[in-house]
Amino acid sequence: MNKINLLGMDFHFGIGFLNELIDGTGLKLDQLGQQDDMVLMPKIMYYSHLYALQRQGLEIDFTMHNLHDFIDDNGGVGGKFWMDFKIAFNNSMYKDVPVDDTKKKVTTKKK
Repeated sequence: MNKINLLGMDFHFGIGFLNELIDGTGLKLDQLGQQDDMVLMPKIMYYSHLYALQRQGLEIDFTMHNLHDFIDDNGGVGGKFWMDFKIAFNNSMYKDVPVDDTKKKVTTKKK
């Protein structure tokens, strides 16, 4: 599982976070991928932070509106906070994924 702290906020990535994102939005992964970054990224941030708080057993004391304000107060769309989060999220999905280096053997029966 990947996690990051940006500007004092914890964010967790991984299967648990993806489940929160899918359950919370009611969308499938392919439907999420069809959304524009300005719509999708705040949802990803929200559920990633929500999941981090849940894992720590902390009280959930913020809303999506609070997150939108936080984004606006920290450079907005395309600002440093936005870009740092986006890079961390993309790395968690593509770069930091464990690779199975074992080769599978296929056996054939001799006739």
